[in-house]
Amino acid sequence: MKTLLLDHGTTLGGGQVMAARLLPLLRERGLAIDLLAGCAELGGGVIPTSYRGLRRAMRGYDLIYANTPRTALAAATTGIPFVWHKHSVPLTWATRLAARRARAVIAVSRAAAPAGRNVIVVPNGVPSMEAPPARDLPPGAKILMLGRIHPEKGHDLALEALGLMRRRATLVVAGPGDWPHPARENVRVLEPRDDVAALLAACDALALPSRVPEACPLAVLEAQAAGLPVVACDVGGVAEIVQEGVTAYLVPPEDPRRLALALDRALEADRAAWARHARAHARRFTLQACADAVAGILSTCLASASQRDQVQAHP
Repeated sequence: MKTLLLDHGTTLGGGQVMAARLLPLLRERGLAIDLLAGCAELGGGVIPTSYRGLRRAMRGYDLIYANTPRTALAAATTGIPFVWHKHSVPLTWATRLAARRARAVIAVSRAAAPAGRNVIVVPNGVPSMEAPPARDLPPGAKILMLGRIHPEKGHDLALEALGLMRRRATLVVAGPGDWPHPARENVRVLEPRDDVAALLAACDALALPSRVPEACPLAVLEAQAAGLPVVACDVGGVAEIVQEGVTAYLVPPEDPRRLALALDRALEADRAAWARHARAHARRFTLQACADAVAGILSTCLASASQRDQVQAHP
């Protein structure tokens, strides 16, 4: 039986990174999955831009694996069974309807989970983050921000907090997007790169001062797997994947002063003890465990679809 993975995102956000990491593991687990995507880095075929084109592309498949809200909406207008892997928190009336029509909704956190018996929470998972530290970063304490450069992510709040800290530190920014702020001596904006583990190994804390609800941010999971202290705004599902005061300090959104205090605490923490606790906690969020759970859900939905077809063929 054939499954079609659909993702209309055009940049490598968290959902797209998870799709890229999960797809080979799902195939290893015996699932025949084709891919249509809007992001060139994912590979696969080019996804149609219209709903009509999306519906046409779904023909002949036994199950649709929708990785984005738009593709879930398109799948909901067909009679083909579909699973929605929900990587974000917001819901509209239309996506609520799509969630109700799905065979299963895989929500990456409780914060991202819509109401319904068909909802299964499967947190994101990350691979090993063990790597030698990157050698091209400035000396001294370094605070890393991973992810796309966008006002939602609160880079301006991190800059303000940097000026309020007792400790001197450099903010290292790594992610897609144009940097909108003036150049500063204590800010290093990197070109796009894929050595996340090496960056984490070279830095002293991870900051995630998001303004909007985060469903299950990969940067937080990756930092914990690398043994790095996390300082994040308490939004969305962030609190579900950390241990407050053990693997992370959580602060209210839009509060640079509290952010600065937490960053100072993170830089002053016992790094060896913190790393030990963070890595132990991170073992709850492995990529292999996530792949096992997703493969199980897709296989169950495929089996259900097969039984339905057999009943229709032999009434």
